[in-house]
Amino acid sequence: LRAAPEVALMLPLPQDARLREVCLGLEDARLRQLGLGEWGERLGVSEKTLSRLFLRETGLSFRAWRQRQRLLDALTPLEQGERVTDVALACGYDSLSAFIAAFRRQFGATPGEFFRE
Repeated sequence: LRAAPEVALMLPLPQDARLREVCLGLEDARLRQLGLGEWGERLGVSEKTLSRLFLRETGLSFRAWRQRQRLLDALTPLEQGERVTDVALACGYDSLSAFIAAFRRQFGATPGEFFRE
């Protein structure tokens, strides 16, 4: 039997109230593009502090956490047969190729391969 590669399908959530606010805010399409510095300004804390907290509490950098969130959000519409291009744009990717490359890094397969297996 061939062992299937491990795929990260969970998104670790932080305990810190400030980070939880960031994570919940990233669910809102209007706030999704805010960077960690902008979140720091909103919350009255430095970008560096938020960055350290993110890594300590989730095991991921802010960028990696946000990318995983976007890719996990893409799974349901892709599974339901929505066009990959439409899903990529809805998840905030500027191009289809950037989305497919990120998807492959995260899940070990392109969207088409992932849902064929």
